[in-house]
Amino acid sequence: MYRIVLTPRGQRDLMALPKGVQQRVHRKLQWFTSQAQPLHFVKPLVNLPPATHRFRIGTYRVWFYLVEHTIFIERVELRGQAYRR
Repeated sequence: MYRIVLTPRGQRDLMALPKGVQQRVHRKLQWFTSQAQPLHFVKPLVNLPPATHRFRIGTYRVWFYLVEHTIFIERVELRGQAYRR
C-alpha cells in the first residue's frame, strides 16, 4: 500500500481548487493508492523536476514523485495550465 504526502506547493494547489474538485481529487488519489499497482495509472513527466510522474483526474493533472512507498504530491493543476512553464 502506498501513502500520500502533500508538499507545501501541492497543498496550496489543492486548497485553491473548489471544494467539490478537492473532494474528487482526494477520493481518486485514495483509490489510486489502494490499488496493488498504482503506477499502472501514471505517465512519466520529462523536464519538470522534482515531479517524475503524473496522475490524470478528469481535467486535472496531479504531478508527483515517488520515494519507496510514499507518493509526494508536488502540483495539482488544470490540464491547460499544467504544462506551461
